[in-house]
Formats: sequence, structure tokens, C-alpha cells
Amino acid sequence: MNYKLMIDTLITIDEDGMPQPPTTRQMIDKDVRMLYSRDKTKDKSQYIAECIVIYYLGDPKSPARQSGLNEAESLKLAIEQAGLPKDYIPDSLVLNLIKRYYEQNITEAGKVVENMMQTIHNINLYVSRANDILNEKLNGSLTLEELNAISPVLDTFKKQASDIPSLLKKLEEAKQNLMYEKETEMSRGGVQVLSSMRATDD
Repeated sequence: MNYKLMIDTLITIDEDGMPQPPTTRQMIDKDVRMLYSRDKTKDKSQYIAECIVIYYLGDPKSPARQSGLNEAESLKLAIEQAGLPKDYIPDSLVLNLIKRYYEQNITEAGKVVENMMQTIHNINLYVSRANDILNEKLNGSLTLEELNAISPVLDTFKKQASDIPSLLKKLEEAKQNLMYEKETEMSRGGVQVLSSMRATDD
């Protein structure tokens, strides 16, 4: 089956902003069909909300994935954007669609970029949190023994911070590789197609 999950194939909106029933091609997919048919609201608001969750967690190009957020952080952002209850938990159907969406759209070069983004995001979290703790400690009354105990932490802190410029450079290289990979992707007929050769619309 060549059907590829994309956010614009999951949701079709008419001129009045109302979601339309899935197309025949969309309805062939049993998971999409189930996701749509189980939503009994008139405006299919639950279907749209869950499609947003699928997009945020499954699309390598979503804001969450591009920011290097982990699964929990991505879900939190998706819930906020979709207007779902804070305690919303994706069920097996949504999780399966997220998995399929991701696997159909990620590439090897894309995985490298994603890993780099997650690494930089985690280092930034570490540096920010360590900075807060160190500021709190250093602004208090410390003994010489306590200062000596903090010294190795400061060394680790400085190393993590100094690694960021190098990681950013590597990230740019990874993005260039991803762009090249996309530029030389195989067309349906098996011919390599550069972006300059593509028609503006299919």
C-alpha cells in the first residue's frame, strides 16, 4: 500500500472551516477510517484534535520534533495546540497512526538531524537547570569544603556549555545532508529528481 500519512491527507477542511469526510483514498486506510468514524461530534472536533496529536508526535517536520522535544514534551505541546484535556492519553489507535506516520516520513539523514536536535535540547535543559542551582548555591553562605565540592560540577557545566557551538555546527552539516537526501530522492518511476526539476504541483 503506497498511501502515505501526512497531515494534509488526514484532515480536509472546506471553505467554511468545517472538516470534510475522508476521501475514498483516505477511507481505504482502516486506521484513518476508524479514527474518523468513532468521533460522534458534529464538527468532528475530536478527530481534528487527535490528528494534531498524530502530526506533532509523528511528523519529523512538526514543531515538536524540530525543537528536539522528547515524547512527553511533544505530547504536552500537542495537547495544548489541539485543545485536549491535560490528562489526555493517546490510545492504541492514535499511537499506531503516530508510529506509521513517523516511519513513513523519517529518513536516515532525518534521524541524524533529529538526534542532534534532541542532544542540543537536553544539553540546554541541563545547562539551564545547573545554572539555576549553582546561582542559588553561590549566592548563599558556603564553606570552603562546599565550594570545593561544587568545583567539579562547575567544570562539567562549562564543558557542556562549550560543546554547544560544536554541536550546532554538526547540526547544520546534518541538515545539509538531509537536504541533499531530499534533493536526490527517487521519483515514482525510479528516476532521481532534483527540486529544480519538480513541477510546482502534482
